[in-house]
Amino acid sequence: MSANTFSDRLAELGLALPAVNPPRGSYVPSVRAGDLLFIAGQAPRLDGVLKFAGKVGKDLTVEDGQQAARLCALNILGHLAAACNDDIGKVAAAVRLAGVVNCGEDFESHSKVLDGASELIAAVLGERGRHARIATGASSLPTGMAVEVEAVFQLKS
Repeated sequence: MSANTFSDRLAELGLALPAVNPPRGSYVPSVRAGDLLFIAGQAPRLDGVLKFAGKVGKDLTVEDGQQAARLCALNILGHLAAACNDDIGKVAAAVRLAGVVNCGEDFESHSKVLDGASELIAAVLGERGRHARIATGASSLPTGMAVEVEAVFQLKS
């Protein structure tokens, strides 16, 4: 991993840094508190368009859910890159991801779904991308999205 920018590292993975999605409510997309950057929950949207809607395990497969979580992580990386002026070296560590899967009460593969997000963060940040995580489910999510993921990163001063 020799890239100095998020844009370059994502290009190495065949991806592009997305435009950041604006908040859809009365909150800000990220807040820095000391050396921690908290990124608000991100939907599986690309250019403002929801790409994965419905319940994982009913309307969508676990693999679809993983792709939705990966897109959430890509949007997280967009906000992280914006906060770091695209300088990947400003990130000390991914601290925690928290993900919610839109699913039925009998669904049990939340962790597999959230692996889509975790694996992308690790692929972009390497060892600095290893993080703690919670994966849970809900009977619905805003706008019918399949997955929502939020994150906390430690930044260098």
